[in-house]
Amino acid sequence: MIETTARLTCFPLLLAALCAAADPGPVPLNSLQLNGRAYLLNDGYIRLTRNSSEASSAFVPAPFTLGPNDSFGAFFVYRSQQELGQCVADGLAFVAQNTSAGPAYLGSDGSGLGFFTGTASPAIGVTFDYYPNQITGTPANAAAIATPAGVDLLWTPPVPPALSGPDEARYVWVSYHNPTKVIKVFYSATPAAPSLPLLEMTLPVDLSTLFGGQAYFGVTAGTGSCYSQQFLLYLALDVVNNP
Repeated sequence: MIETTARLTCFPLLLAALCAAADPGPVPLNSLQLNGRAYLLNDGYIRLTRNSSEASSAFVPAPFTLGPNDSFGAFFVYRSQQELGQCVADGLAFVAQNTSAGPAYLGSDGSGLGFFTGTASPAIGVTFDYYPNQITGTPANAAAIATPAGVDLLWTPPVPPALSGPDEARYVWVSYHNPTKVIKVFYSATPAAPSLPLLEMTLPVDLSTLFGGQAYFGVTAGTGSCYSQQFLLYLALDVVNNP
C-alpha cells in the first residue's frame, strides 16, 4: 500500500491560499480519461506504459477554471520499474494544458514522454526522465519544467533518482501562483514533503492567460526502444482564488 497522507495542505512553502483552502480530496483514478496505452488495473492504479514505443496519458475529463487570480496545487505519486534484461526508458510528466485535445491530450512516445508535441501550444509540463532525452538534450535522471515544443525551461537531477524501482514510489508536489507566475516542484521518496523545492522558477507568461481561463490536468508517459513499466498511484488537485 502506498502512503498518500502528505497531501496539498501538508507540506511547507505551499501557497498560504492553497493551505487554507478546503482540501477536495484525491481525484479518483477510475474517473480519469485514459489515452494511448494507459490501463486501469484491478488494484485501482493506472499502468501508463509496459512495453516499447508507447505513449499514454490520463487526464481529469473536465477542465478547472483558472482565472487571473487563481492558483493551483497538485500532488501525485508514481512508480516506475525496469523490465528484466531491458534498458530502461523513458519517463513521465505532470501536465497542465488547454489545447483543442482537451482530456484526450497525448504527445509523442519515447523522449516525448507522452507530453512533447513539437509545437507551441497552451501547455506546461513537469517532466521526469530516466533516459537521455533526445528532444530536450537533458541527460538521464533529469527533472524539468518544460514546454510542449520540446524546451526545458529549467532542469536538475533529482535525488533519489527519478526511476523508483518496483517496490518504491516517488512523491511529487506542484504549486503555481498567479499573479506572480511562480511554479514550484517538490520531490521525495517518502510521503514527508521536503522543505525546499526541487525546481522553482517564474514562468515567462501567466498560465491563466496562456490557457485562456481554464486548464486540464493529467499525467503522461512514454517509452521508446528501451522501456519501463510506469504507474500512476495517486492524484490530488486544488485550484483556489487568491484573496
